[in-house]
Amino acid sequence: MTKKYLLNIGFWLKFIGIILFFYLIYKVGWEETFESIKKISIIHIIIAVFILWLAFYLKSIRWKIISNSYGIPLVHYKAFKVFFIGLFLANITPGRLGDFGRLLYIKDELPTQKIGWSSLIMDRLFDLISLLFFSLLALFYYQFNFDILKLPNNYKGLVFLFIGVISFFLFIYGFRGKFNRIIKPWRRAFNSHNLGWSKSILSFVITCLSMIMIYGIFNYVAWAMDIEIDHLGLFLGTFVLGILTLLPVTVLGIGVRETSLIFIFQLYDLSAEDAIALSLIIFILQLISFIPGAILFYLSPIRLKDLRQMK
Repeated sequence: MTKKYLLNIGFWLKFIGIILFFYLIYKVGWEETFESIKKISIIHIIIAVFILWLAFYLKSIRWKIISNSYGIPLVHYKAFKVFFIGLFLANITPGRLGDFGRLLYIKDELPTQKIGWSSLIMDRLFDLISLLFFSLLALFYYQFNFDILKLPNNYKGLVFLFIGVISFFLFIYGFRGKFNRIIKPWRRAFNSHNLGWSKSILSFVITCLSMIMIYGIFNYVAWAMDIEIDHLGLFLGTFVLGILTLLPVTVLGIGVRETSLIFIFQLYDLSAEDAIALSLIIFILQLISFIPGAILFYLSPIRLKDLRQMK
């Protein structure tokens, strides 16, 4: 009952982003937004899609490196195929859980299920670390240029935050024995890789290159639309946007992405309709980029409910 209740909450939370999106469109206007969308040509759309595909291809290479380090004999083509399928599934399932469907395609190559899950978690960690790294740079950049973070008049919030953090760690410490029994086998599986420094650095470099391509698409599209904006500010700001779209209040970033871009555009005294138009074009590019994964999934379908049996 509780699990079903939580799933229902998660489902309805997604509508927050959609409601926010339609509110922004209502305030700005469809006609103004559509006029902005028409600023970009088809050739730029095609180029942008190929840039995204190249970025995803680089990520599939990283996944192969990580998988091989865990003793999973993943070959180049299969890594490419399964990664693109996982990318498609991740964006049509709640919480991007469909991405873990990759394990169903390589289950015969997995030493253990825990090793398989660990390899995917490691793959996700590289993305998260890179995202946090660029987001931190963005915070410094925007603070230096726009002084967006103000010191509070009182420190009650900080005191409550400090108390909350201390309480959390005391709770973990109090139940450390039970947590250790649960975490120990997973920690052993997670640490069973042989990445080493050289492969770790290579994986991080590949991750950063792919991230630069994925988030640099915002800059490319803005340039193609003749939007005069500080491209470094836009580029760094999109990484913060990337973190915000991880919140469970949106589907494919709808609503959250538009709101974030409007905020960035307002800092540079640019129009909200251009911000929404840019966001919608990115959304269309996102959908087009999933087509290879959708085709490959259609040719080799799996049942996502089988994920529940993978423990």
